Amino acid sequence: MRDQASTLRNLIQRRTADVPTTAGERARIVTFISGKGGVGKSNLALNVAVAIAQSGMRVCLLDANPGLSNIELLCGLSSYWNFGHVLTGARSLSEVILKGPAGINVLTGASGLLEPTASRELAEQVAVLETAYEVLIVDTGTGLTETARRFANVADISMLVTTTEPTAIADAYATLKAWHGTVNSMPELLVNRADSVTEAKQILERFRQTVETFLHCSAPAGCWIAEDSCVAQAVDARRPFVETVPESSASRDVRAIAKRLLAGAKPIRTQTLLERL
Repeated sequence: MRDQASTLRNLIQRRTADVPTTAGERARIVTFISGKGGVGKSNLALNVAVAIAQSGMRVCLLDANPGLSNIELLCGLSSYWNFGHVLTGARSLSEVILKGPAGINVLTGASGLLEPTASRELAEQVAVLETAYEVLIVDTGTGLTETARRFANVADISMLVTTTEPTAIADAYATLKAWHGTVNSMPELLVNRADSVTEAKQILERFRQTVETFLHCSAPAGCWIAEDSCVAQAVDARRPFVETVPESSASRDVRAIAKRLLAGAKPIRTQTLLERL
């Protein structure tokens, strides 16, 4: 598969509008957040990114988790350089982007995009990044961090990941409560590791009732990923499960979510990602 990082490098070096999208079109931005750690958020962000790339789209996965970063480990990648080195001027953006599974590109340290100062050169590079890809998947920290809220506010859609555990569901609700009235659109609830469709639908319905009763707003839509032993096996192998076991229940659910995320027209924006953040 074509090295997308090489393509991005050429685009940045030319500093022109000669990018594979028309004027005004920018990447669809999908943010993955969670109320608490340990719910599989980063792994789902990676697998959705791979599933979208497998459909022929240009995808970049931004690891914007301000705490511990797991994307490199899950991809089987290793690199010293990240976005922080771009901020210092030690490296250009194209030099720190990694080539990941299924041809996706991975940018670690992307929480640095929220730094208050940015050079004109950096702003140009980020603007090219947003037009060089068709989809930007952003893996953030927990929803109660400012990083997660700000990325969710500029996203076309945000996925709030929980498991079936009561504590995870309670923390997901706490995120929605904290964000109520401060983000452009509420995130969708994604129930990970559901034992059955019935269980997932019951959780989504209870969550809807709670949101509408206490927050007095329409509840976000919801989806789910089945409990599947192949997920843990893929993590151990440091490979996405949609690649290692494409016909598994979890892989089918991920592909269904990926397809739904791509529905609708591509966003047309006048401002760049840095300007919106």
